[in-house]
Amino acid sequence: MPRYTRPVNSEHAEDPIDALGNRVRAMIIGYLREHPDATRAEIAAALDIIPPTVSKALVKLIEHELVVADPPREVATRGQWVRYRVNAPAVSELYLQLGQVIGEV
Repeated sequence: MPRYTRPVNSEHAEDPIDALGNRVRAMIIGYLREHPDATRAEIAAALDIIPPTVSKALVKLIEHELVVADPPREVATRGQWVRYRVNAPAVSELYLQLGQVIGEV
């Protein structure tokens, strides 16, 4: 069984890395900061990413509470437009956490 390398104090880096995971999630957060209450289709068009990829990324961002859906996805009815916005306090906390790991804060 392979062992994973875990540097000292690396546990603080895992949340930001897991939450962001890839550039798509980071780009969605950036877009939603400037365009709050955007729909999945608007995000996909603006970032030139196919909607299923945006949808997967939004699920992860919501799971990590970095993005909020209105209405929540589990409450939305068929045909209802779900709008997304950044959970600014959660994103700021994640940013600070990552900054501490890399020595910027």
